[in-house]
Amino acid sequence: MIRAGVLLFAPEGIAVIERVRDGLTYYVLPGGQVDPGETPAEAARRETYEELGLHVRIHGEVAVVNFRDSNQHYFFADVIGGEFGTGDGPEMDSPADSEAGSYRAMWLPAHRYGELRPKPIGAALAAVPDPEALVTGWLDSPVVFEEPR
Repeated sequence: MIRAGVLLFAPEGIAVIERVRDGLTYYVLPGGQVDPGETPAEAARRETYEELGLHVRIHGEVAVVNFRDSNQHYFFADVIGGEFGTGDGPEMDSPADSEAGSYRAMWLPAHRYGELRPKPIGAALAAVPDPEALVTGWLDSPVVFEEPR
């Protein structure tokens, strides 16, 4: 499976989807599955609108995470329109007690980047004083992470 998502920063932190599922709360980067005929960048743009309600400009791929049987492509982006928190993708109405769990758009503050999934990206962002500068540096040569099973 191929997935795609974005790293989108604002003064409030990084855009995430708060997931509550099976009694656990965790934070993932906005994104999802790449549809047939779609590039990863196109999927990242579409998923950002569906989950966050934002139109974004993709600046380039910054990371690839190989996890289980999926390749996850992440892109650095910035907002060009829309309203944060108005995503209306089908998953956004899912209640916490459902099999899929709940989804909520939010800004994760910098001091909590270590809680972010995929874990290798969260750890890399948490380890530096200027995470956005780190990510823009990855534009020249995207980082590949192998996430343990």
